[in-house]
Amino acid sequence: LQPSPVGLLTSQFRADTNVMTVAWTMAVSLDPPRIAVAIHPDRLSHEYVSRSEFFALNIPTMDTLTAVHRCGVESGRDGDKFTVSGLTPIDAYELDLPLVNECVAHIECGVVERTTFGDHDLFIGEPIVVAALDEAFQDRWLVDGDAGRLIHHLRADYYAGLSKSYQARVEEETE
Repeated sequence: LQPSPVGLLTSQFRADTNVMTVAWTMAVSLDPPRIAVAIHPDRLSHEYVSRSEFFALNIPTMDTLTAVHRCGVESGRDGDKFTVSGLTPIDAYELDLPLVNECVAHIECGVVERTTFGDHDLFIGEPIVVAALDEAFQDRWLVDGDAGRLIHHLRADYYAGLSKSYQARVEEETE
């Protein structure tokens, strides 16, 4: 199932930061706004998000695919994934954690709930700050241009990028 694009989740606990690839993300409420991310308890990001109760969901595009994949296969316990991937950390707007400069959107969240489902924990985040580049998002993702070509995970090292949008139209009945 592919409910949403791949994201790069950034987290920080004390002075230690991490970035990980997340494919299991989704909006779960509009009012109040809530975002869910699933993280395995063995992941370093799980530890940082659990301890700090904050995370940021950064939205990458196809031009960062190699770096995004690397953040999903490397462990933050073995070294700095920003350095290994070539991604650039930047200061967040509000929270004490990094954002990914190469991403087209950033959603800083505070954790409001955590629930275990099988082998993953689902963290529910309340967006505190949401920012997106105008060339990638204007009331919807602009997938027709390079800036909005979001990444979708298919399996293992296979990904897809959306490249065209379609508008559904319903004809009005005439009497």
